Amino acid sequence: MDIQQFRRLPFYLKLAAVLFSLIALVWIVIIAKEILSPLIFSCLFSILLLPFAAFLENKLRIPRSAASMLAVLSLLACIGGLLYVIGSQVSDLASDWPQFQNQLHKTQNDVMEWIGSSFHVTRHKQLTFVTNTTNKVVASGGSVVGATLLSLSGMLLFLVFTFIYTFFFLLYRKLIMRFLESVFEEDNKKVVHDIIEKVQFMIRKYITGLLIEMVIVATVVSVAFMILGVKYAILLGLITGLFNIIPYMGYSQHWC
Repeated sequence: MDIQQFRRLPFYLKLAAVLFSLIALVWIVIIAKEILSPLIFSCLFSILLLPFAAFLENKLRIPRSAASMLAVLSLLACIGGLLYVIGSQVSDLASDWPQFQNQLHKTQNDVMEWIGSSFHVTRHKQLTFVTNTTNKVVASGGSVVGATLLSLSGMLLFLVFTFIYTFFFLLYRKLIMRFLESVFEEDNKKVVHDIIEKVQFMIRKYITGLLIEMVIVATVVSVAFMILGVKYAILLGLITGLFNIIPYMGYSQHWC
């Protein structure tokens, strides 16, 4: 059935066809979420890396496969550098762990004294409650560790497939563009091409804006903490900058 025949159908048949298509699309998205999530993120990464890959290919005369691989490796290097800075700060933080323990013990004693004076709960009852709660947490520690390992392994697989898909998106971008254009009629191919280019431009600007916002927030927070004399200001600034973009990523993954 072509478009003209579809337009001549009664309204209730066209409405039923549209509703059935929407329901089928939503069902497919829900079922194939584990596959679509890395695909969508890899599509965003490939759009972000496209100018760099095109520069390597056109200006430096590097083959498309090598240019795509270098672009993905550059992204991995940036992420690895960020993780290295955070890891180095965390290792410095670990050296001060005894001081944190002493501070925690002092804070615990102050809190217990406040609870005893305010609610008339003896120190023995408080310690008993803390001990029982700790035993319950330790008893369920195996399941918590297992869930954590499964979550980490799932995240690792997600990242691996995301970067693999990003490489293939960059490598076969011309073929993907021709496929999208071939879906429409010959007279509309130029319009479709322009729309795809504009969508890529807007997505690239949006992602770049998020990254610039993350850098600005991390820098401002780090400088503010340095002025206030807070220790590990860089670590706190990086964590704040990263947490600032997590809602956007979680929102995107929610709709995947």
